[in-house]
Amino acid sequence: MIHIKKPCILLILVFVLFAAGFALAEEAENIAGECTIKVSASSKGSANSITDGKYTSYWESSRQKNPWISISSEKPVYGLYLCFQKKPASYAIQEKNGDNWITVADGSDIPYHHVFFELDGPKSIRIISTDDSAVDKKSILGFNEIFIFGEGKVPDWVQRWGPPVEKADLLVLVTHPDDEQLFTGGAIPTYAVEKGKRVEVVYLTPSNTTRRSEALNGLWAMGVRNYPEFGPFGDRYPETGLMKDSYVKAGGKQKVQDWLVGIFRKYKPDVVVTHAENGEYGHPQHKMVADAAKACVPLAADAAQFPDSAALYGVWQVKKLYLHSHTEEEGQTVLDWEQPLSAFGGKTGKEVAAEGFAMHITQIGKGERTRNGVIPFEVETTGPKYFYDRFDLYFSAVGEDEAKNDFLEHIEE
Repeated sequence: MIHIKKPCILLILVFVLFAAGFALAEEAENIAGECTIKVSASSKGSANSITDGKYTSYWESSRQKNPWISISSEKPVYGLYLCFQKKPASYAIQEKNGDNWITVADGSDIPYHHVFFELDGPKSIRIISTDDSAVDKKSILGFNEIFIFGEGKVPDWVQRWGPPVEKADLLVLVTHPDDEQLFTGGAIPTYAVEKGKRVEVVYLTPSNTTRRSEALNGLWAMGVRNYPEFGPFGDRYPETGLMKDSYVKAGGKQKVQDWLVGIFRKYKPDVVVTHAENGEYGHPQHKMVADAAKACVPLAADAAQFPDSAALYGVWQVKKLYLHSHTEEEGQTVLDWEQPLSAFGGKTGKEVAAEGFAMHITQIGKGERTRNGVIPFEVETTGPKYFYDRFDLYFSAVGEDEAKNDFLEHIEE
C-alpha cells in the first residue's frame, strides 16, 4: 500500500479544485463554422452569410408563412446569439424531438435586434417566425449574423441587453450611429458607467441594418447595458443640402416633432444633449435634429400639443438642453474626457469612446468631403475641426451653469 502524506493530499486537492475552476471558467467556443445551416426560401443573401462573422453580409427570407432557419451540430449547443437583419414581430427557438419541433424559447416579447438565448445542449435547432399578424400571415426573417456556442462561459462581447431606462438623467440624442462617439465623446461611458447615471441613447435613424448592429456593438463596448431607441426615419441626405428638405424627406416637421415629443415624454430626461445648430459640418439631418430638440422641449411640457403621447406618458419638462459646439467660444460648458475612469481600469473617456467608434467598421476612414480632400471622422478633442468636449447650454429651467463642467450641474439627485 502506498501512503500519501497529508500535505501532498492537500496539494492534490488544491490542484483538482483549481483545474475544475479553470474548466468552468473556460470561454465557450463559437462553433458556428462547424454547424450545418439550412434556410427556408431565400430572398437575399446566402446561408453562409449567417455565420461568416461579417455584419455587412446577411441572409433574408422571402415574404412567406413562418420563414425559418435550422442548425445541425455534432456538438451540444448551449447558447445562440442572434443578430437580426429583419426581426419579425414574434419568433421562437425550437429543438428537434423525434419528428417534432418543440418550442424552448419565445421571442415575442423581446424587442432587441441582438439577443442571446441560453440552451441546454440540443444538436438540432430551429429559429422560426411565428408572426401571424399580417392578413396573409406572411413575414420576413433575416440575420446579419448568428453565433453558436458550445459549453463554457459566454464571452463578454455577447450582448445581453436590459430594457431602456424608465427615467433618464441624461438623454443623448443623435442622428446616426457613430454620432454619439464623434460629437459627445466620453459622455456615455463617463455618465452611464463611471457615474452610474441613467443614460438613454436615441438615434433618429438606424441608417441601415449593418449600422444598427455597429451602434449596438459600439454602445456595448462603452459599457452601456440598457437598450437604445432607434427612430423610424430613413437616412436621407437631401440633394439640396437644406435642413427644410430633411424635414420633407422625414415626412414633415410635424411628424418629426410628434416622434421627439413622445421620446421626451417617454424617457423623462432631466438633461438632453444633441447636435450643433449648424449640424457640425453642415449635415442637414444633424441640423434638423438640433432644430427639433429646441422646438420640442417646450412642446413636451404642453398637454395640448401631441395629445396621444401626453395621454400615454404624461407631459414632461426637460430641465436642460445642450447643443454640441464644434468651435471654441467664451462661456461654453467644457467636459474633460481625458480623466481616467476607474470603471474602465484607468482608460479615459476619450479612449473608451474611441473603442466604441472602432466598432463602426463601415465608417472607418470616412469623413467630411472638402475641396482639399476628406477630413476623416475620429474621436478627438482638439482635431482639425471637430471639438467633442464643448457644448452650449441652449435652455435651462434650473439656472445657468456656474462650474460649466458637468451636464448635471444644478440637477438634484
